[in-house]
Amino acid sequence: MAGKRKSSEIDNGERVTTLTSPKTETKQSNYCLMSKFTWKIEHFSRLDAEKPYSRTYDVNEYKWRLLLYSKGNDGGHLSLYLGVADPSTLPIDWRIPTKFSLALVNQIDPKKTIKKETKHTFNVHESDWGFNLFVPLREFHDKVGGFLVNDMCLIEAEVYVPDPSPCVANTSPAPPDQVMDSSVGLDPVESVYARVQSVLKSLPKKPSSSLVVSDAICSPELPSSKDRAACAKEIFDKLISYPLDDLADPKHETAMSEALSILNNNLSLFSNGEAKEIMALKATFPQMMLEWRESVKVKGGSDHLWTAFEKTKSLLEDLLKTEDGIRAKLEDLSKKEMDLKAQMEAIECDRRHLREERGEVSKLTRKVCSLAEEQGRKVEGKEAEVETAKKKMEDLKSQWDATKRRLSLRKNVGSAQ
Repeated sequence: MAGKRKSSEIDNGERVTTLTSPKTETKQSNYCLMSKFTWKIEHFSRLDAEKPYSRTYDVNEYKWRLLLYSKGNDGGHLSLYLGVADPSTLPIDWRIPTKFSLALVNQIDPKKTIKKETKHTFNVHESDWGFNLFVPLREFHDKVGGFLVNDMCLIEAEVYVPDPSPCVANTSPAPPDQVMDSSVGLDPVESVYARVQSVLKSLPKKPSSSLVVSDAICSPELPSSKDRAACAKEIFDKLISYPLDDLADPKHETAMSEALSILNNNLSLFSNGEAKEIMALKATFPQMMLEWRESVKVKGGSDHLWTAFEKTKSLLEDLLKTEDGIRAKLEDLSKKEMDLKAQMEAIECDRRHLREERGEVSKLTRKVCSLAEEQGRKVEGKEAEVETAKKKMEDLKSQWDATKRRLSLRKNVGSAQ
């Protein structure tokens, strides 16, 4: 594509990421023209712009382009938008009701292609419209997901716009925006940021001054001797080489006027052509100086305006730098947020495993507890038996002791006899 390209614009043969020639299919219905085009992005991982634009596509009399947030506009999803090219050049009351769809082609299984549709009335204030949460970045970057194959993805767009022929006579109001999916406009901050970039590129450049300002040189006083004419010619030859800026000095202007008066009375010093030029210059010089001073005043006012403009432009550029810094910090926070989410997911996974382990331990504990209760009941029953046995043993001991005593007494009695 001829002409200067924006740094974030992806086109065929110019950047690492290439754009194929637009595959366009145009259909005409009673009220709308539809155009379908495909944006092929190669070497996706090597994109040097976070929000690259496609080249522009013509749909009847309108120019459109696609906008992609490669890292997401919310930090977790790929974001896709349809936008009007160069909205800053459009009239303030420009608007066009549009129906469009954006599709992320699944190159492995076309049935899994993600397609989202919406309606929006584009205008100079809402020149980009689409989907913040088109597809999760994790799903988009999945190596077997089919959306990013060999570091290349395909995006298809179908755009329906009013056909100028029948729509010119249609005075009914434009239909309100109807959302068939969660379509949204660009974040207001992003819109301002994009508009400022466009404005800065369109601002006029201050022209360099073509006036040469020389050091002030005071003209010498005209002599009153008989060679006054010759001296006046010498002064004239010197002053005629001065730029108008120097001649506007009152001393120089007076010296030139006096010299022209003297030379006008001594035209014999010049050729016929030079004499005519001297006479013409004497007649026009006062008006020339008057117009010069008026122009200087206008230029001075313009200089003040340019000074104020340059200060405003500088402030705008500083604000853009501040915006870039804030965006960088937000992106850093988004990365940290993603890391924290990953850590939280790992913690949740550990918690889930611990809960499962706790459940298994709880089951085992219940079984052991039941066994302990059963054994406890058996132990309690045994304790009663043990007490009975102990008493029996004591009784037996007593009987045995009594038996031993009786036997001992009989033995003693036998011995005595």
